Amino acid sequence: MYSAEVNQDVYQVLDEAGATALRSANLGCGLSVAQWYNQKNEAEYDQPGHHTFSVYLNGGEAVERVDAGRTRLGGAPGKICLLPDDHRSQWRIPKKLEMFHLYFSGEKLKSMALKVFDRDPRQISLRDLSFETDRYAEGLVKLAVMPLDWKEPADKLALSTVADLFLIHILKNYSEISLNIPAVKGGLPPHMVGIIKAYVNEHFGDAISIDDLAKLTGYSSFHFSHMFKESFGQPPYRYLNMVRIEKAKELLRGGPLSLVQVALSCGFSSQAHFSARFKQASGVTPRRFRCL
Repeated sequence: MYSAEVNQDVYQVLDEAGATALRSANLGCGLSVAQWYNQKNEAEYDQPGHHTFSVYLNGGEAVERVDAGRTRLGGAPGKICLLPDDHRSQWRIPKKLEMFHLYFSGEKLKSMALKVFDRDPRQISLRDLSFETDRYAEGLVKLAVMPLDWKEPADKLALSTVADLFLIHILKNYSEISLNIPAVKGGLPPHMVGIIKAYVNEHFGDAISIDDLAKLTGYSSFHFSHMFKESFGQPPYRYLNMVRIEKAKELLRGGPLSLVQVALSCGFSSQAHFSARFKQASGVTPRRFRCL
């Protein structure tokens, strides 16, 4: 069955190859992520029309990439593959493996190149890579992506921020031309700080992405994140979580709403997730806080 959250071409290729999508999420603006499980199959890609960045999570040592009669062998946990939108490849998967995929459109990549690196998007092309070692990407997946609940609206801002970090890393290290990030200094102008605070206070119950906030200021998501941290003293996703917890405290103190209703009102998809975040931030559970 097709999942609308994953690029259709890739989903069809992997589905036909017997792979199983363990979870996926559409982040908007030409970005989506998926976690796949596969074993003892073959797959073939023919100009999928979007870029794919992969990180092996488990297994992969026996995976073979076959191109024009040339075979490469050597996946392993932590290894990466980068497949540009116009590539062609065939893969043999003789044993079990698990992978993380980041899918991104050419337009998203070009937009990031222009806004972050101030480079003509027409100059940007990505290298075709298989089984490379990338400690930064490996750490980002393990520490910042896998622990998140991809279906949780409260985690969307953190997940979209990490996706942008991946794109910047890919552009800087795997583009055919040399790219350097201009220095970002200073915080947001005071009036923009006010706009951000007002927006978050009004929409704290929604699934807010980093692009949603950046668009309010006219800056790229990369520059916005750095300037936000300078102004607020913390990353956007932590500030949003703080606002949600404070709003939850107000509801717990003054109303008859159930814990489930409070959780949903503050952007959490379940009472369990809300309780865990609340206790982490406040030191007590929501039920205990209501009794204080």
